[in-house]
Amino acid sequence: MRNLTCFIASAFGYKDVDQIFDKSIKLTLKELKITPLRVDRINHNDKIDKKIIDLINQCDFGIVDLTYARPSAYFEAGYLEGLGKGVIYICRKDHFKPKESDKHGNERIHFDLITKNIISWTTPNQQFRKSLQRRVKLIIKPIVSSLRISTEEI
Repeated sequence: MRNLTCFIASAFGYKDVDQIFDKSIKLTLKELKITPLRVDRINHNDKIDKKIIDLINQCDFGIVDLTYARPSAYFEAGYLEGLGKGVIYICRKDHFKPKESDKHGNERIHFDLITKNIISWTTPNQQFRKSLQRRVKLIIKPIVSSLRISTEEI
C-alpha cells in the first residue's frame, strides 16, 4: 500500500505557525508515515496557484490552520471539502473570539467555519500532538480501508 499524503494550508512567514508545523504537524504525520505537502516547503518551478491546486488534487486529506485568517487557507479548505476530501481544522487558541484591537478580523476564525470541530493550539506541545494524532487516525481510517480494498482487488 502507498503512503498517504496530507496537504497543509496555513499562513506563511509567521514564526508561531511555522513552529506548529515543524514541531507538531510534520512530526505527527511522519510518525504515521504520512507525507506532508506544504507548498512553501516543496521545491517546484510552477506558478504557486497551479502547484497548490495540483497538491490538493493529489493529496488524501488536508490540515488547514485558520490562524491569521489567510484568505488562501480558507480557499484551500473549501477546495478540499469540495473534492470530498477530509479536512482537519486547527487554529491558535486566541483566535476563537473577536478582539477589539483586531478591527480587520485577521485574528479570529470567520463565522462560516467557527462551527467546525477545530483543534486549538498555543505552542508545539504533547497535548496538541496527541489531539492531532487522534484526529488524523480518525480521518485516515476510511482512506486506508478503501486503499486496502483497491489493493486486494488488483
